[in-house]
Amino acid sequence: MKLFTNKELRDLVIAIIILSVIFSFPDFSGFFLVSILIVLFSYFVRELMHKFMARKFGCMSTFKLWPPGVLIGMMSMFLKYFWDWNIVFAAPGFAEIMPYRFGRMGFKVARVTPKDIGLVALAGTGINVFLAVFFKIFPGGIFQTFSLYNGLIALFNLIPISPLDGSKIFLWSMMTWLFLVFVSVLVIFVFV
Repeated sequence: MKLFTNKELRDLVIAIIILSVIFSFPDFSGFFLVSILIVLFSYFVRELMHKFMARKFGCMSTFKLWPPGVLIGMMSMFLKYFWDWNIVFAAPGFAEIMPYRFGRMGFKVARVTPKDIGLVALAGTGINVFLAVFFKIFPGGIFQTFSLYNGLIALFNLIPISPLDGSKIFLWSMMTWLFLVFVSVLVIFVFV
């Protein structure tokens, strides 16, 4: 059984490259490789968590590239350069949660509630929040960069507009959504 479809892998590779360019702009010399490794790990773990939690509820999660997110991210990259701002929009894709699954016996429809969908969305964003907090503990530039990138990925995916994870978590539990936003903002802005 394939974990990722060819289309998902293509979209993931594009999203990882775009996000790495956005994070490392304008200093591509040595920072692009670090950015691509951090984003590769963070996004891969994020999407795996979405898939594992979706499977638990009998449904599927697929990664899709989100062109408006890519465009806003590229615009924020240039704003980062001109305004010397370290915050960029980091949501080039989203996890689409589908209430069905293909198996050996064919097509299966699952009954999923807003809570189930919220938990699937929480699995991906939650791992980014956890990684942001975890790596904030360690001193050193690479750990702080790892923390910042995961915090940014989590924060911008928590925006409560469809198709981002924030809309799914917000519909399920506004208090959980607020807590995740609070922790993400804390990691990014307070402990800089």
